Amino acid sequence: MDAATHAVSVEARELLDIWDRLARQHVALAGSCACSVGGVTLQLQDFEQDIVDYLLGQAERNGRADVVALLRERGRSDDGKWSIGALLGVLAGAPGDDAGAFLVARLGKTLRSFAKLHG
Repeated sequence: MDAATHAVSVEARELLDIWDRLARQHVALAGSCACSVGGVTLQLQDFEQDIVDYLLGQAERNGRADVVALLRERGRSDDGKWSIGALLGVLAGAPGDDAGAFLVARLGKTLRSFAKLHG
């Protein structure tokens, strides 16, 4: 495994840890805290489809059919729903490639931004 391949795998593992920690955390909207009554709360998992749509859009705009294929083939859970956790698990456990690097770079920005704001 070369350094670039290893870096994708390490980054994917780190992002999977961030995802696992944050995915179930409640986020308050409308100025209310997550523990109070009356506010709207969501989980990062509620944005999973939006995150995958962003990744697909980025891949399509950049002409990355390999990334689109990887997302469609490996970015779903056993029940067929989009799954950031499943995708990161694949990227963490498989030899990294250019498609994996593309995805972890964009997921890294997204998840670290969320962690900074809500972690």
